[in-house]
Amino acid sequence: MLSEYGMMNCNTIHNPIAHGELLCKDDGVPKASVTEFRSIVGNLMFLCNTRSDIQFAISMVSRYMNDPPILHLKVAK
Repeated sequence: MLSEYGMMNCNTIHNPIAHGELLCKDDGVPKASVTEFRSIVGNLMFLCNTRSDIQFAISMVSRYMNDPPILHLKVAK
């Protein structure tokens, strides 16, 4: 999945999302590609079967599947 989304050189993190992090629908900001966003979230949902520690972060991001801002795409990555 990392090579598919061009993230082979990214650094690892221990916490998938910061404690207390809130995502909100931002109107008027640039939007991400819906197809790419849904593809990433779908792959992450599949990964939840073996990595339950990322389940909360994925559920936070998946709430904005219809019209995701660029910020939410960065959070998903």
